[in-house]
Amino acid sequence: MKKLFPAVLALLMLLMPLPVMAEGCLPRALTADEAAAANLFLSNFTETGIRSCSSYSDDMVLVDFAHDHMWFNSQSSYEYGEYSRGNNCRVSDDRIQTIIDKYFYDSYPVDLSETRFDYIDGYYYHCETGGWTSCGFAHAVSICPIGDNQYFVLFYIYGGGNHWENSILSASTEEIEALYGAPGGCGSALIYAEDLADRSTYKMISYSAA
Repeated sequence: MKKLFPAVLALLMLLMPLPVMAEGCLPRALTADEAAAANLFLSNFTETGIRSCSSYSDDMVLVDFAHDHMWFNSQSSYEYGEYSRGNNCRVSDDRIQTIIDKYFYDSYPVDLSETRFDYIDGYYYHCETGGWTSCGFAHAVSICPIGDNQYFVLFYIYGGGNHWENSILSASTEEIEALYGAPGGCGSALIYAEDLADRSTYKMISYSAA
């Protein structure tokens, strides 16, 4: 299993956008703060299990990402009760657009009703069974600047199905694998960041994970 991932990353390098392959474009050596910020930003995507998204994804992709992000990071936003259609959990739509605007580059207004959940009168409903688990956190292994505050990132995904703390996001590959073993996935992303050490300046342009 472990031998498979270098090959997968090599394939991702072959699929890298042409500007990244330009002469003189090399991966950047990250400071500890930059690595932690990049891993935290990417982990907001890996933990939900989303496979691909971009600034111009269909509304449903963006709405459901925002919903799932709330589930993993703000469970106090959810209400429980006996609702229609057999649902027992709901959350308001009032933060969906804000989350999309926060995480995506050049975001646009979405149709909040486009979702995989039951959407009734401004709430998303589902039947909660306690089966949600994090799909893992990201560990960037290569960040290559391509100009205009944009970076091409290759990353591993560790810890799927496990509880993890943000402190692990600044650990080395060796430290992570001592705790979680080989990565359970990998991916690539094109991100925008005005300051790699400041996660609040990050925006997702395109994302893909396997």
